[in-house]
Formats: sequence, structure tokens, C-alpha cells
Amino acid sequence: MKNLIVLVYLLFSISGNGQIDFVKHADLLLNAHRALEKNDTKKALFLYESAFKIHDDNSIAEYLNAATCAAKLKNEESCKKWIITSIQKEKAPKKSLLSFSDNEFYQNCLSSILPHYNSYLASFYKSIDNPMVYYQIQKLTNRDQFTRKLTDYDMGISEEQQETAFREYLKAQASKDTVALRKYQAIIFPKVEKVYKDYNLKIMRYTDSLNVAKLIDITKEHGWQEEGWMLLWHQRGIYGQKNWVWDFFKPYIDKEIEKGKITPFFWAKFEDITSIYKTGKSIYGYHPGPVDAKTVNIRRKSIGLPELTAQEIENRNNRKGGGRVF
Repeated sequence: MKNLIVLVYLLFSISGNGQIDFVKHADLLLNAHRALEKNDTKKALFLYESAFKIHDDNSIAEYLNAATCAAKLKNEESCKKWIITSIQKEKAPKKSLLSFSDNEFYQNCLSSILPHYNSYLASFYKSIDNPMVYYQIQKLTNRDQFTRKLTDYDMGISEEQQETAFREYLKAQASKDTVALRKYQAIIFPKVEKVYKDYNLKIMRYTDSLNVAKLIDITKEHGWQEEGWMLLWHQRGIYGQKNWVWDFFKPYIDKEIEKGKITPFFWAKFEDITSIYKTGKSIYGYHPGPVDAKTVNIRRKSIGLPELTAQEIENRNNRKGGGRVF
């Protein structure tokens, strides 16, 4: 069934009906990332910009990677363009913009943009097709995140402290500083009493059920909304099971994939995390974690994902964290 869905998707793409070529888009982004890792900024910028022409739904990091490449090439117009686009398309926060790169040229371009930040942000909100639906999902997302931070609120750990601790934790991990690791781990993953932890978990699961029920109602009336992805992701623990959540979303999303409206690898991360829980390895290498070197590229090809290099496979299998999502 999965191969049939991808085949139908590819036939739609070849027919030239104006649909998004998700497969080409993913291939360009992966190769842009590879070029960036090799410090081939000119090639990376070309590939990022080629990908952006195919599809305008890209991550903040991808837009800012392009801006950073342009900054290294002293291309002011391009640098500013992609910083602004990250705000207009993805609502990039000021904090993310400021911390993304310490490149002086990038920071100079950014300093001329920030005074007009609110007007660029207004463009994001003006572009929303159905504001009522968008804000309904934002309300659900806010509730989702609130329940996941109950422990932090109770222990007086601020979001800023969490962000700082996470950055320092990664540095400590890279330098193998075990003392610092324990220090920042205590902030990122605070220990709480079992009774309180169980209570918070109960609230979170109840909230997730309420949220996904509302998401089903929204989807039935207005179609799939990309902003709802995280709410669906928080149902990953029961993915593949027969239940009211997946009995609705699995066939619904599959039909949208067949029509070419949704990427053919929409389920890759769900199937990867399910496989990691069961076997310790991901199927497609789309979610960070170890992979089966013999089958991963065969499986990736079956859903339209670009192949991983031998080095990328080795990195996923031998490094803690297992690499980026792609």
C-alpha cells in the first residue's frame, strides 16, 4: 500500500499539474546541508534557493542557513531576503534570529531588519488563509505546551534557564565534561517525586486526548492544517494501533498524499520512532537514531527520500543522537 501511494504521488508530479515536487525539494535541502557541512557556501546557497523555489514551507533554520551562506559570500541582498522570509513565512522569533549566527555580516544585515520586525511579522499573519482555524490550533498548541511544562513551573525553572541549560549541555557533551553534564541535565530533566510526576502525566495525556479530538473536528471541516502536526506527533505512542485517533488520521492523510497535497514521507518520522521503540533502529533514518545499513536506503527510496551516504549512515550508528532529521 505504501509503495502504491508513492507511485500515485510520482505520477501526479510527472503529469505537470502544478503540484509541489516534495521529492525534489527534500533532495535539494539534503544536498544543501551537505554542501554547508563542507563549507561550500556558494553551492549550499544555490541549492537552498533552488529548494525554496519549489516549496515555500521551509524551517526557520533552513532559511537562516541560506542567509548565513549569503553573509559569508558578502551578498547583502540575499542575506536580508532570507532573514526577512524566515519572519514572513515561519514567524522566526527575534531571539532565534540573533543567536543563529555570530557572522558579523549576518549580524549587520539583521540589525537593519530588526527595527521593522513587527511589519514583517504582520505579513505572516496577513498570509493566513483562515485566521479562525489558525488561532484555534494555536490555542490547542499552547495548552499542549503548558501541560508539558508543569514540572518547570512548579520548580521555578524558567524557559530562558531551560534554553541556556540546553545549549550548555550540548557544549558539555561535546567536550565530555561530566560535571557540567550533570549540572545542566538537572535543569533540563528535573527530578520530581513519583506521585507528582504521575499526576502531571495524567493531566498531559488527558489534554492530548482533548486536543486531538478537537483537531479531528477541525480537519473534518477545514482539511489538514500543517500547524496541527505537533498535536498529532504527541499521539505517536499509539501510532499503528487501531483506535479512534489513527482510524481517522491514517486513511485521511494517505488520501491527501495520493492527491499530492501532502509530502509522501509524512509518516516517516512516526514509523521511525515506532521502530526505534521496538527494535532500537529507525526504518528510514528520518528520525535521529541508528539505522540498518543494508536496508535504510532501499526503504528511503520506497517513499521518495534521498539516499544517505555511507558516512551519514555511520554517523547515525556510531554517534550519540544519531544525526539530524532529514
